[in-house]
Amino acid sequence: MNTEQDKYYQSHSKLQLIGQQGQAKLSAAKVLVIGAGGLGCPCLLTLATAGIGNIGIADFDTVSVSNLHRQTLYTMGDVGQLKAKIAHDKIVQYNTYINVNQIDMMINESNVLDIISQYDMVVDGTDNFATRYLVNDACVYLGKPLVYGAIYQTEGHVTVFNYHNSATLRCLFPEPDAETYVPSCAEVGAYNVVTQIIGVMMANEVVKIVTGNDDVLSNKLLTYDAIAPGTRTISYRAKPESREVSMARFEQKEQPADMSIEEFLNLDEDTYQLLDVREDWEREEYNIGGLHLPLAAINSFKLLDLSQTGKIVVYCEQGSRSAAAVQYLRKKGFINAVSLQGGIVAYQKLVP
Repeated sequence: MNTEQDKYYQSHSKLQLIGQQGQAKLSAAKVLVIGAGGLGCPCLLTLATAGIGNIGIADFDTVSVSNLHRQTLYTMGDVGQLKAKIAHDKIVQYNTYINVNQIDMMINESNVLDIISQYDMVVDGTDNFATRYLVNDACVYLGKPLVYGAIYQTEGHVTVFNYHNSATLRCLFPEPDAETYVPSCAEVGAYNVVTQIIGVMMANEVVKIVTGNDDVLSNKLLTYDAIAPGTRTISYRAKPESREVSMARFEQKEQPADMSIEEFLNLDEDTYQLLDVREDWEREEYNIGGLHLPLAAINSFKLLDLSQTGKIVVYCEQGSRSAAAVQYLRKKGFINAVSLQGGIVAYQKLVP
């Protein structure tokens, strides 16, 4: 390190937790943060100022006004711009001694292994279970630690998966069916105090992993409650069958579970079926046709109008509910069901 870098990191270097040797490890580390939203923003800023030398930011979305109260890297002037780009530009202003790579794309079956393989570990800042399981499975397959955080309104939790072969996401949370879909922050709201705290806690786990601290939250789930302030930690164990499911996902090279808007627009209309899994009022506002079956009711229908072997393109507003629906449909034997990436929001950006 040169003299200016020494000054930048001098407070860290005085800590027994880090020291000069630990700071050198942080500078050499390669960390991928997937999702530059409510959790990703505070995590990214903390990682950057802690001195993580190589940071990847993967996010395909743009900044909206409704994000600003909790996604603190962005301002009113950033609305409409790519989150990954703005996050990149902001954090390099805080620390000019790090390398930051912006990845302006949705993480999916076709690219997840290539992207994650370039990093030492992954931070999951996403807000839907379909992506979370995909990232978890890829980390298990590639042998990468996964720092996990999630919030629900005023509560949040943090843990670390697949650290020295520790338990994985599937060990703690068995993969949910469509009827147990967990709504995103955009749907149920988010307390910005909780997103900031959990995001910073996630960054703390990254630092502990890189520096070799013994107290990493592997096989332990830390829960934080902002209303009755306090934390509690519960232990959970690894299940070999969960790891086998993750490994098999990529060993079998199954068909991708999603489809880009560009791919969809190039399909011949007579080669697929469309399925809208949004609510009635959403469909009335705007739709691109097809059958209509709200996600919450999908398990109560016999699905007789869908082809068991033909391609089924499922869509919703942003892609989360359609991904959950595809997961359910594939379990029921509709092996060629795919989710439309980004949903109606992404579709309208390309087809005004």
